[in-house]
Amino acid sequence: MADSIGKQVWGGIALAILVIAALLPGCAGAPEEEAVDIVGALSSDRDTACYEQAREPGIIRFPEDHGPHEKFMTEWWYYTGNLKTREGRHFGYQLTFFRQALACDTPEGDSQWRTGQLYFAHFAVTDTLNQRFYPAQRMNRGSVGIAGAKAGPFRVWIDDWSAADAPAPGQRTILLKAAEDVAAVPGKTSGATIAIDLALTPEKPPILQGDRGLSKKGPGPSDASHYYSLPGMPTQGILNVDGESHEVSGHTWFDHEWSTSALGEEVVGWDWFALRLEMGPRAGTDLMVCHVRRADGSPNGYGFGSISHPDGRYEILDESGFSIRVDRHWTSPASGSRYPAGWEIRLPEYAIDISISPVMDGQEHTHMFSYYEGAIMVRSSDGNTIGSGYVEMTGY
Repeated sequence: MADSIGKQVWGGIALAILVIAALLPGCAGAPEEEAVDIVGALSSDRDTACYEQAREPGIIRFPEDHGPHEKFMTEWWYYTGNLKTREGRHFGYQLTFFRQALACDTPEGDSQWRTGQLYFAHFAVTDTLNQRFYPAQRMNRGSVGIAGAKAGPFRVWIDDWSAADAPAPGQRTILLKAAEDVAAVPGKTSGATIAIDLALTPEKPPILQGDRGLSKKGPGPSDASHYYSLPGMPTQGILNVDGESHEVSGHTWFDHEWSTSALGEEVVGWDWFALRLEMGPRAGTDLMVCHVRRADGSPNGYGFGSISHPDGRYEILDESGFSIRVDRHWTSPASGSRYPAGWEIRLPEYAIDISISPVMDGQEHTHMFSYYEGAIMVRSSDGNTIGSGYVEMTGY
C-alpha cells in the first residue's frame, strides 16, 4: 500500500463484498467480513463505463483534491509511519481509509441509509520490542454520518476512526485518531487495545506521482490513477498498546489515490516501499519505489517511484531508475502465503545502495484478503541502520 502504489487493485478487492453491502437493509450495522480472492477480484468484469477514468495529467488541485472523488470507483487515503518513544522504543503504525463506489447513480428512495458509497479501513500497530502485530478492520456505508469523506476542511472517517485537518489556522496539521480492541477481531489470539492520537505536519510539498499526478500502471488507456503523496511528515502524539500509553514521535508517509480501472490481466500484485533516510549523507531524504508484478514474478515495465530531497525538491522515477532484489522469504502460518522478507534496493543515479528488512516477519493482514503491510528498517551497504519505512506486498 500502501501504496500508494498502483493500488487500483484495492477497488477490485472490495468487489466481492459489494453485493452484500448493497443488499443490506437500512440499519446501522456494517457488512460482515467476507473472505476475498484477490486475484479473482482484480480480474473483475464489472461495468465501469459510467465512472470517470484517470487519463489526464496536471489536474490535481489543493485543497479540494484532499477530499473524495465519488465519480471514480475507488479511492484511498493511506498513512504509514515509524515512531519511537523518548527511550528509543520503536512502533510502526498503519491507518488506511478506502472508498468504494457501489453504483454510479444515487440510490432511489427516501431512506437516509441509502448510499452509493462504501467505506472500509485498516488500522495496525507493530510492537517491535515484543515482536507483536495488532491489525484491525472496520467497514460501513457512507450515510447518516457514520462514514464518509470531505474536502473543506479535510476529513475522512469511519465511526471514531478519522484523519482530519486540525481546526487551528496556520500551517496544516493532520490529526489521526483510531482505537480498537483487537481481541474482538476474528481469528486473533493475542488480544489488546491499540490506539493512536497523532498530529502530522506536512513540511515538504506534495509529490505529484507519475506524470504530474497521473500514475500509469500498465499499457492500457485506463491503467492509471490520480496519485499524490505527502512524504516524511513529522509526527508526534500518543500510541497505546497492550494497556500501556507511550508518547511517541517520528515520520509518516501519506498516499492519496483515486481511479476506476483495475490493473491489467497479467498483473497479480505489487511490492511497494516508502523509506525515510535518517542518517548519513542523504539524511532527510524520502524515497518511494514500487514494482508491479506479473504472474511469473517479473515486473510489468510500469514500476514507479519518487525521491524527495531534504529541501522538498523531488524527482519522479521509472522502472529503469531502480532495482529491487529479494534475498530472503517468509511463509505466513496464517495464510500460507510466501512473502519476500529481505531486499536490496539500488538507485545508481543517486548512489543509493541499501538493504531492507522487516522489524518482524509477521505483519500480515488476514481480514477480507491477505496482504503484507509492515514496518521495515533500512541499512547501508556497510550494515549500519540509516532509516526506516514501510513495505506493502500483495498477490502472494
